[in-house]
Amino acid sequence: MTRIRPVAGSRADLHADAAAGRDHDPAAELSAPRNLPADTVHVWCLDLDELVLPDGGDCLDAQERQRAARLQHAADRRRHRAAHCALRHILAGCTGQEPAALRTERRCPRCGPSPHGKPVWSAGAGRAAVDVNLSHSDHIAMVAVARAPLSVGIDVERVRAGIRWATVLADPDAGSGLSDQDGTRIWTRLEAVGKAAGTGMADRPVLGGAQPGGWTAASVPALGGGWSVRDLAAPQGFVAALAVDALPANRTVTVTLC
Repeated sequence: MTRIRPVAGSRADLHADAAAGRDHDPAAELSAPRNLPADTVHVWCLDLDELVLPDGGDCLDAQERQRAARLQHAADRRRHRAAHCALRHILAGCTGQEPAALRTERRCPRCGPSPHGKPVWSAGAGRAAVDVNLSHSDHIAMVAVARAPLSVGIDVERVRAGIRWATVLADPDAGSGLSDQDGTRIWTRLEAVGKAAGTGMADRPVLGGAQPGGWTAASVPALGGGWSVRDLAAPQGFVAALAVDALPANRTVTVTLC
């Protein structure tokens, strides 16, 4: 079973190190393998309210700062900065670049470069390309990184009461009678597939049958091709899912906690 650490680089870690007379390195909690193995997805689960940022968020670019500044609540602005700072430090470990030097663009699988596309990060000259995805809900963030050409999508959601899942899922039969937990779980699977595909929920993914290793087949009818999605362990009150390219019978993907 994949272990997911609910808190990384937290103030509790900082206080424990101080009490023991050790120097605390927040960046160590966001460390990443320099050489990503093929068919392996590395996953981080972070508490954004407890995360100690290695550089205080100085690595963020102008667009990331502007997006955070547009959020209404101070807590949301702080969490947005923390999530994107953490992502940059994780990718820096994978690529050998400085966090502030990393550049991204958005690409749609149908339109090419486009503001509505999936964020694509440059790995730097001479480095194997990586695929990365970030999701955050309230104070929890999850990051998935894999070596290209494997595509990844990750989604984490807080379980909220009173959602009308028959309406949200646009399926009265499937959504009727779903618990808040089960409805949210289905939604995170769909979101993860849409993020892996690069289309988001504009083209609604479709979940299929069970596959070995806890995976479920999925497709995006407007694109063709297929994906595989599985649930991830998450902190209490949250659910999460990870999607990758479709897994043929002779291929496995390992999910690893960092």
